Amino acid sequence: MNSRQLLFKRISQNWKQQFAVVKRVVDWTVLVYLVIPAIVISFFVYRSWWVQIPDWMTLLPFPAIFILFFLLLWSDHFLTYVREADQIFLRKKETLFLGMKRGGIIYSYAFQLLLAVTICSLIAPLWFIQFGLHMGQLVVLAAMWVSMKWLIMGVKGRLNVELRGWRSLLRGIPLFIGAAIIWMWCYKAFINENFVLILALILINTIVSAWFIRRRFNSVHTFEQDLAIEELEKNKYIEIIFGLSMDMEKMPKPVPVRKSPRLYSKSNRIFKNRTPKNGFIELFIKATTRNTEYIIGYFQIMGVTSAATVMLPPLWLKITMAIIGTVFLLTWLGSVWYKVVGSHSFTKKYASEEAYFEGKKVVKTILVLPFLFIISCSLFLNIWIRNHFFFF
Repeated sequence: MNSRQLLFKRISQNWKQQFAVVKRVVDWTVLVYLVIPAIVISFFVYRSWWVQIPDWMTLLPFPAIFILFFLLLWSDHFLTYVREADQIFLRKKETLFLGMKRGGIIYSYAFQLLLAVTICSLIAPLWFIQFGLHMGQLVVLAAMWVSMKWLIMGVKGRLNVELRGWRSLLRGIPLFIGAAIIWMWCYKAFINENFVLILALILINTIVSAWFIRRRFNSVHTFEQDLAIEELEKNKYIEIIFGLSMDMEKMPKPVPVRKSPRLYSKSNRIFKNRTPKNGFIELFIKATTRNTEYIIGYFQIMGVTSAATVMLPPLWLKITMAIIGTVFLLTWLGSVWYKVVGSHSFTKKYASEEAYFEGKKVVKTILVLPFLFIISCSLFLNIWIRNHFFFF
């Protein structure tokens, strides 16, 4: 097996692994009732944009495109597709190992180029019809964005990706500010049609990116950094998918056990009336309020659904997203209830009793009411604003 075959095998394994995780989350019912209809609707909506631009898109200013592209710069690394076991075997075969690493980096360059073409294809109706620009200018935008993406990926490949917390945030501030300044130069050069400066920025970004990545490209002695980046990218997508999962509700990181919890430190009783139903509800309240991940998950579902009802233009699509969000919330609450109460070693033997299901029903009802209130307020507020302010 040569380095090219090994690289293709690793890339194929990587995609199969991600697809396997998605399959565990998106079962056939979700696929049939949500994913496939969403794809079909998205296709026809995108096709309609070429016929007539929606009213809400006509309100977007041209700088919003550059802001959107700037926000899409930050998510990837140059991948070399190394594995932990390679330290034992492949590092002894330097030619094979180095060939695979180089191929992985070249593949990362090409993948980002393909991603730029895809994003530009999505904004093409707005670009051509609304702003009246031509294909050459769209190609220039794609080239500026992908060269900037390569530069940021090169810089991130030299940083310690295992660093977390406030130190990682402080380290990322100079990178963010520098990227914002360069992207502002790109925007001003594009507006002023200074294509000499644009070409210079594209070449400089590409050359500096290659300079930052040269050690990983030419040496086998960056194995630890390469492996850390691979693990970061793999776990990033898995955590996102698991976070959206309802059947595999997982915590992103273990929570240390405290001798005295912050809430209910003396195990105070919440309900004076001690009934089996109230016991289940009390256990659920204490377990979920002591762990911020459950609280954050609840507000994330509420926030995403509320944002969808505000941003999506047709009324029928707003109502559809509100219904989908409600169903998703109810299913997620059922999953959390089972993890906290139903699967607990002390309470799972009571999971067949009537009080268990009564408590579950009460929790779902109480938590879905504020959700429906916020979504309804978002929907009616959006309709009222659109009726009274023409510029929305």
